[in-house]
Amino acid sequence: MEKYGLYQITIPLPFRLNHVHCYLARQGNRWKIIDTGLNRKETENVWQEAFETNGINVAEDIDDIILTHHHPDHLGFAGRMEEWTQAPVKISKLAGYWAQYVWQDSTYSKTREFFENNGLPADLLVDMAEYDQKFHSYLMPLPKRLETFEEGEYLQIGELKYEAISTPGHADGHMCFYNLEEKVLLGGDHILKKITPNISYYGYGEENPLKAYIESLNRIQSLEISLILPGHGPIITDVGERINEILKHHEERLAQVLDDVIGEETAYDICNRLFKRELTVHEQRFAMGETLAHLNYLVGLGEIQKSVDDGGNVLFKK
Repeated sequence: MEKYGLYQITIPLPFRLNHVHCYLARQGNRWKIIDTGLNRKETENVWQEAFETNGINVAEDIDDIILTHHHPDHLGFAGRMEEWTQAPVKISKLAGYWAQYVWQDSTYSKTREFFENNGLPADLLVDMAEYDQKFHSYLMPLPKRLETFEEGEYLQIGELKYEAISTPGHADGHMCFYNLEEKVLLGGDHILKKITPNISYYGYGEENPLKAYIESLNRIQSLEISLILPGHGPIITDVGERINEILKHHEERLAQVLDDVIGEETAYDICNRLFKRELTVHEQRFAMGETLAHLNYLVGLGEIQKSVDDGGNVLFKK
């Protein structure tokens, strides 16, 4: 990586997925940051050590803070990093919109109402509301200003120029950065080695994110890539093989979800059969989102039907 001017910075996370990879990119004596971690003291400590190790003057040497997408473990420290470095925060136009929309109390409330309509019990909704309030600090302050870029733009990141490639599915507005000459992809959370990226629907944005994700995977598979620098887990060199594994996983998951649609029932009923172990509140949100993404995909195929009863409950049946 260092021959490309890239340095992986691993930030701890307080979840089962216990880390996120961010990157420092050097060109001469100028630096850029790719993704930031959550707004926690632990995050600041890791960045401080990285800056000192690389002899970076925080107030003078950093030109840009570039975000692959708007999820908290990538965006959360960006506002503090903006204050710390005085560097602009750059993100895709669509991801920038969602960064401003999603992490607000009003949106948290709408998401809980959406989950209630999809069968989540009252006690879990209360737990989720309490968790949202605690989690909010991991994201605040948001960056004061966001500079946006579009698909097809070229960004200098380290020693190489990368094309911004739209890869929605894991997140609306998710961008990867691709260098054709060296066949390197800065992949964000689009393709991970040890786990499959979470594909979820929470009642806003792309209603069929799994369809968008599969199309994005196929697009990346058409490129010549020898190395993916991911947002989590090991660096990926067997790119085509890993993409095929992820596609197979979703094929099997869709078959499992279809088998689990029994009678006419809510997404929560189906979610409980898919995820049999005890889940934290954080994990329950992901589990419901993933279940709904797969259900919406099957609705799109015409394999199942979705309806809303008089009480506003969303029901699925074959």
